This record gives sequence, structure tokens and C-alpha cells, in this order.
Amino acid sequence: MLGNKEIMAKNIKKFMKINKIDRNRMSKDLNVSYTTLSDWINAKTYPRIDKIELMANYFSISKSDLVEDSDDIDISNILPVISIPVLSKVSAGLPIYAEQNIVDHTFISKTLVKNGKEYFGLIVSGDSMDKEFKDGDIVIVEYNSPIENGQIGVVQINGYNATVKRVRYNGDNIILLPESNNQKHQPQFYNKNDEIIFVGRVVGMNRNY
Repeated sequence: MLGNKEIMAKNIKKFMKINKIDRNRMSKDLNVSYTTLSDWINAKTYPRIDKIELMANYFSISKSDLVEDSDDIDISNILPVISIPVLSKVSAGLPIYAEQNIVDHTFISKTLVKNGKEYFGLIVSGDSMDKEFKDGDIVIVEYNSPIENGQIGVVQINGYNATVKRVRYNGDNIILLPESNNQKHQPQFYNKNDEIIFVGRVVGMNRNY
């Protein structure tokens, strides 16, 4: 009978194989040392619960898929993932992937990815959208995708850092709507005289617990 470390090692290797990910790539994506990851894979050590959760999110599986000894897991429902950069902000006047803006990487299912599209994560700051996203959440943005009426997007106005808001169109006017429990946040109105850059459409969210 396999012990906990052996079960974990077997399952990590299984999901690495499914996702076609090697040790170098996985250690970099998870920000875990190569030695530590190798110790898990070789059943020398057992990962902490937060690292188990990190790997489960990485593979888009449940924690039980890593900790339980089961050869009956239906891998048809296991979706390969890709790593995307996480930005602290979208800065005015800087390239979208400016080095000083990239603070981490996160993972999204390949089912979200459209051919020819780029994706990045953006850390939510503040409470102006706290009915949808909490401070510190990571919204997944489809870069350069049109934001249709009523959708949530990342918008840059008059050269300031970009903001996450629900977008409404009214003729030549653009309204950025907060969705907040804090009443100090009010709709923002702009028109054709303003410099408006639609950075991309929000297509998902990752949240750390």
C-alpha cells in the first residue's frame, strides 16, 4: 500500500504528463524551487496544504485528485492550463507587459483561450468593483478585445492608469460604472473629447483563499 508521499508523487507526475509540463516549467510557474518540487515528485517530502492547493489550481483539479490514491480519475474532464503574466497595474505610457508591472503569473484553462488572442491577469485594487471582485483578486483580461455594452473591461482614460469597470455606451458618451458597496464610487462619464483606450475585456477571475 502506498504512503501519502508516494500517492502525492504519483499524482503530480500523472498531471504533469497530462498537461505536458516538465519540472523546470512547473517550478518556475509555481515559484517553487526545482529541488523542492523534485522532492515531492520523488516522494521524499510531502507538500504543505497551501502548496497542494496551488498545484490543484495549476492543474485545474481538486485537491483530492492529488492526495487520494485513485486510478479511476476521469482525465477527460481535466483541462490543460497555460501560464499568463499578472500585472500590478496597466501603466499609462508604458507597454502592457512592462517589466515593472509584472508581479506574478497565474493559470487559465486552455478552453478560455481563443486563437490569436493574448491574455494577462490584473490585480484588483480597491473596492470600486467589490460586488464582483474583491481587493487582491486577479481578473483575467483578453487583451485588445472589444468591450461590448454592459461588459466589464479594462479602460484607460486621458493617460491615467487603466481601471476595471462595467462599460456602458450612450451615443458618443461612455459611462464607466462601479459596482460597489461603497457609495462614494459614482459613475464616470466621458465623451469623444476624452482620450479613451480599451485595453481589453475581462473574461474570468482567479481568487486566492
